[in-house]
Amino acid sequence: MDRELSVVSAFTALHSTDPQRKLFVFADEHGKDTDHLTVAAIAERAQHTRAILQEAGINPGDRVLLLHLPSLDFIIAFLGCLAAGVVPVPLPPPNPFKLAKEVDAVSAIAENCGARAILTHGDYRDAVHAVPLPTHVPQWPELPWLVPDGTSQPDESPWYEPADPNEPAFLQYTSGSTGFPKGVVVTHRNIHHELTALAADFELGDDTIAVSWLPHFHDLGLVCVLLNTLVGNARRTYLISPLSFLQRPAVWFDVLSRVGGTHTTAPNFAYDLMVRKTTPEQRAAWDLSSVRRFGSAGESVQPSTVDTFFATFDGTGASRQAFHPGYGLAEHTLSVTVGSGGAVAFDRDQLEQGRAVPAAAGSTREPAVFYGSGWATKPDASVRIVDPETGQPCAPGEIGEIWVDSRTKARGYWLREKETRDTFHAVVGDGDPRHYLRTGDLGFLRDGELFVTGRLKDLVIIHGRNYAPQDIEDSVRTAHPRIRAGGIAAFSVPPLPGTTSGERLIILAETTGTELDPATATEIRRAVRREVRDDHGIACYDVLVGTGLVLKTTSGKVRRAVCRAEFLRQESERRLSGTAMR
Repeated sequence: MDRELSVVSAFTALHSTDPQRKLFVFADEHGKDTDHLTVAAIAERAQHTRAILQEAGINPGDRVLLLHLPSLDFIIAFLGCLAAGVVPVPLPPPNPFKLAKEVDAVSAIAENCGARAILTHGDYRDAVHAVPLPTHVPQWPELPWLVPDGTSQPDESPWYEPADPNEPAFLQYTSGSTGFPKGVVVTHRNIHHELTALAADFELGDDTIAVSWLPHFHDLGLVCVLLNTLVGNARRTYLISPLSFLQRPAVWFDVLSRVGGTHTTAPNFAYDLMVRKTTPEQRAAWDLSSVRRFGSAGESVQPSTVDTFFATFDGTGASRQAFHPGYGLAEHTLSVTVGSGGAVAFDRDQLEQGRAVPAAAGSTREPAVFYGSGWATKPDASVRIVDPETGQPCAPGEIGEIWVDSRTKARGYWLREKETRDTFHAVVGDGDPRHYLRTGDLGFLRDGELFVTGRLKDLVIIHGRNYAPQDIEDSVRTAHPRIRAGGIAAFSVPPLPGTTSGERLIILAETTGTELDPATATEIRRAVRREVRDDHGIACYDVLVGTGLVLKTTSGKVRRAVCRAEFLRQESERRLSGTAMR
């Protein structure tokens, strides 16, 4: 086993050799540099953060919530916590304009993890404290708000080093795509092996120039981007606010082209957005030939998105060989598999029976195309495909739940012993002695490569046949030009009370452009029904079209379970009031 370095140890080593390196740069919505941090500046400011935590009586092992707007301040806060031995809990900062709806999650997480304080920056604290909360909604947790201002007097003692690498390094609260967020306990050992694997898989090094707009509080942005840079796996990283990217997607490639970026990563929807929201004139001005890795993670890769993206950006020097997707989850620190053999077409009838069989020429049905998610590259990793009901291993090519074990498997869920036991310590029924993480995702292995087909709890079962919601959503995506590609959700709901019709398929399809007139809305519903019927042989019970329909996590994943619950709630209310749903 290689020497397991904590983030503090690795950063300290970088500080001793290259203190003046400009490590992080923050770019504004126009792609212009507005702020930067050298290694020395990070060390000095993290030292002040450590001091303010110690002055507040925060001890090693205590938990502190980190609430930061997109900025370089978060990096200082996170490292300062590690330097003090405090366990940071990064969270998405509630929107000052939606506090009444979003403070509830912060309060619940603070209670769950036993947080001792909230660490933030002055701009955010002042903004949210200026907004009074109604008395009938959850209030902010009764915790001190700590804002490092550089006036604390740091001592000269060495920064905290974990006595045991299995100590918690930080808590990553899951995005809640299938339920209330749970605190994943990520250890110092987990982080070391994850960063070592990522450096090898993505060929990171002293010549790496990364560009990212990923949220800092999400595992993909935090681990893959920020921590990799802090330990010296990148020469420099340019950061952009996620809000800037969503408001003007072109800013991503403005910066990537300007600085000669070598590495960037984003969920599938971002590549689709770059096709739809950039102009030929913008693309003609970009040189992307320096990019060695276009990573894609956080949601399923859509083959059509990949094809369209590289065709559209052909003149920029963007190389399809640089496309490097991966599959992972917070419970495994980040990555499970990395790389890809590309897209493969499978027989749709066989998939619905739970088997992955390549499509034969001349098939009467359109094949289902899946993009491979790569191979488990960590030396000690084991990925198994298991029947989720029996715990028995699946036969080759059979679809089952993805189970994984490696040194980056997190320690468990904070204060949730039963869920930790059930999720992190599963045993395959063939005598394999390892304890596996149950991912809750469905997939299969083909020549050792993992293909992810959907989530176990999201599976659509109609008339006894299994359908991956992503497969149905892919059909809906091209059904009508007014459908927004990133705003589709497919899920099934129980039969109506008193009927025996079986599970019902519901489609949510968000639309682009101006407000829909009734005739266009009807046209879109008909197009969706026709496409789903032709591709999958099933009927949609209801197709809802409009704006703001699809609920997502902060990383852009469709929260199908939450969409399903909201649909059922509204259906119940309308049934009680006598209003028809359809």
